[in-house]
Order: sequence, then structure tokens, then C-alpha cells
Amino acid sequence: MTKFTYYKNLSLSVISIALGLATGFVNLNQVNSGFPFKSDLIEKSGLVNWVQAHDYGIRFGFVSDPMNFNYPSKSNGQGIVEESLLKSKDQLVTILFEASDTHSPIYSSKIYHNFFELKVNGLLVRSYEESEQAWKSDNKLTPLIVALFLFGGTYIWRKTKKEYKYTRY
Repeated sequence: MTKFTYYKNLSLSVISIALGLATGFVNLNQVNSGFPFKSDLIEKSGLVNWVQAHDYGIRFGFVSDPMNFNYPSKSNGQGIVEESLLKSKDQLVTILFEASDTHSPIYSSKIYHNFFELKVNGLLVRSYEESEQAWKSDNKLTPLIVALFLFGGTYIWRKTKKEYKYTRY
């Protein structure tokens, strides 16, 4: 084993362990798995002006309203959300959205607010609880990912040290 391979493998193991620790730290420090509490959401109603499906959710805007909204794909149910918004012509649409947390695509100056509940004409299409459950189930793999990074990094570290010990001249 050359010194370059030795240092490369050690660097790989350190990066793997650091990623595992960082992922675990972020996951443990998220309140409610990163999902907003219902009490922090704001209700807004209006008529739908436009709807756009994209890889990470469903975007839309109300008539005569500068705000833009996004239903995140992590909350599941994009099909029913998109279909309901598209068919909601001249019907009152009500959402629960997060006012404090906004995001914008790199290629656009539009700012989006995530929403987590949808009603059309007073009928519940997607509930806050359904969105929350889907969001949290998406995070169930995090402990496994953390364990893989930590064990993988440790394995590479030990194997590299052992191999280098027996190949030095």
C-alpha cells in the first residue's frame, strides 16, 4: 500500500465518520422531525390562478395574490393535491402554510411557502396529519444511514491501518 492510498483511505474514513456524526446531530436537533407544528401554520383562502407540478412538489398561486405556495413531495399525496388544485376552478381553496420558512429555486426569483393542508370548497383533500405522517416516515431511515456511515468509516480506518502496518518497509 502506497502512502497516497493510505492517506486517501484514512481521509475517506474520516469523512464517512464525520458525515455520520453530522447527520445524527442534525436529526437529533430537529424539533418534530423538521415538520412545522400546526399551531405555527397560517390559514389562507382564495381562487387558484395557476398550478405547476415539479420534481419536489406541487406549486400554485392564488388569483390577485403575490404569494406562491408549494406542497412538498416529502409530504406525499402530490397526485391528489395537483388534481384537486387543477379542478378547483371557481371554488374556494384553503391551505395551511408556513409563513416563516420560505425557499426559492436557483433559477427563479419567486419565493415559495410550503403548505401542509388543503381544502377545496370546505372539503378536506389532504390533512395536516397525513402530511406530517408521510414526512416523519421519510425520516425513519436516518438512524440506519448514520450507522452505515459510522461503521463504514470505522471499518475503512481499521483495515487501512492494519494493511499499512504490514506493508511498510
